[in-house]
Amino acid sequence: MTTPKLVVTVALFTVLEDFNREEVSAKNLRMPDDSTNNFGLGLFVVTRRSNTESSWTSQTSEAQRVLPERAVGEFESMHEAAHNLVADELGIEAKLTLRQVRIFDNPDRDQRQRTISVTYWGFANLEDVAPVLGGRDQVALELVNSSEFLDKWASSKGLEQFDGVCRFGYRQAPVGGRAHMKRLPVDLGTGPVLDQDHDEMVFLSWRLLRRAFTGKLDPFRYLGAKALTDAFPLSDLRELHDVSRGERSQTDQFRRAMLSEDSFLQQSESSTSRPKRPGKPATLYTLREWADPSKSSTEGSDD
Repeated sequence: MTTPKLVVTVALFTVLEDFNREEVSAKNLRMPDDSTNNFGLGLFVVTRRSNTESSWTSQTSEAQRVLPERAVGEFESMHEAAHNLVADELGIEAKLTLRQVRIFDNPDRDQRQRTISVTYWGFANLEDVAPVLGGRDQVALELVNSSEFLDKWASSKGLEQFDGVCRFGYRQAPVGGRAHMKRLPVDLGTGPVLDQDHDEMVFLSWRLLRRAFTGKLDPFRYLGAKALTDAFPLSDLRELHDVSRGERSQTDQFRRAMLSEDSFLQQSESSTSRPKRPGKPATLYTLREWADPSKSSTEGSDD
């Protein structure tokens, strides 16, 4: 019997906004066919054309994309292999927090050979991801969720009955004695988006990312990245919250929660609005020192 191949797969997320999308070439952005140039804030996952080295010099047409993946080395731990994948194969030099999602061991998940994947998720700032896009085997960003996607979903189906929605699936909230119900793109007739079982990997990774914006957590330490600029208006944080959660929050309720005495925010000393933002400058906020991942240790990187 052939020994199963053991790999690590990484779902690495980042965010991009309308105002700075010129930092990413259009060919490296993979959006739904019905998307517009005004997607608002978008949550993206890093993909590449293939994980097979022979394809990296191939001139064949692009097949369905995949999450980055690599075999675990003889002397590597799973966690080391995941970090080495990000650093050595993707070329992302920033120190990232990677958290384990689960083991994917369906015998049919890879038709080439029996492959068991230990999947991790992480978050990286756009400035750390942008330089590697288009590189080793056509690294690109696939849209997971956006302001536009949420608004379209709300107008056509409503959001109240769902416990978070995104392009890679949703969960319906329990109602009438029914438990939570998960639906992936293949169940909805709109997918799959990625090859193999990578849609489910993205979906379950996103479900864990959502926890950053739940309860009393300081979200950026959980993500291990600042995600926003050093100083930002509260509306930007709310949009990041909503897109990451796949839900819409109430403006007043969100504001009260974010500006409470035990909040991870403080008013910024900067009095200028971000560039390319029209209209009256808004009050800007920044992270308290204990909530800034660049100034404090991040716990739980081996979760």
